[in-house]
Amino acid sequence: MPTFFVPGTYEGSRTPEGRARTIAAFYLAQGSPAALGKGEMRRDVLRKLMSPSAVSYWLNTQEWLEVSRTVGKVELLRLTDAGLQTCANSAAGGSDTPTTPELIASRRKMMLEGGRGHTEHAFPELGA
Repeated sequence: MPTFFVPGTYEGSRTPEGRARTIAAFYLAQGSPAALGKGEMRRDVLRKLMSPSAVSYWLNTQEWLEVSRTVGKVELLRLTDAGLQTCANSAAGGSDTPTTPELIASRRKMMLEGGRGHTEHAFPELGA
């Protein structure tokens, strides 16, 4: 059963902190790879780690995410090429919403290990 520590309030998607949280959520939902790729990510996990509106924005407004398949009642999403490029540009300090690798790493650590303002949340296994 995957367990993460969910941050309290969402910083806002157009801030360096909010973008770092979004990118960190992608890493965790992909199983913490060394680099982001097109790995499938659970929509329920992303909705908790980011926010429902942020997931909708990436999926429906920008098309930076796409539906891969559904397992039971859980939709699996993946980053599109444009989504991967947006993450890379943001992490490099470019794009309309720049952030830093350090901020992304900090957000990843907090969502993995917990900390002030984070609540532990266990997700059911797929198909359970």
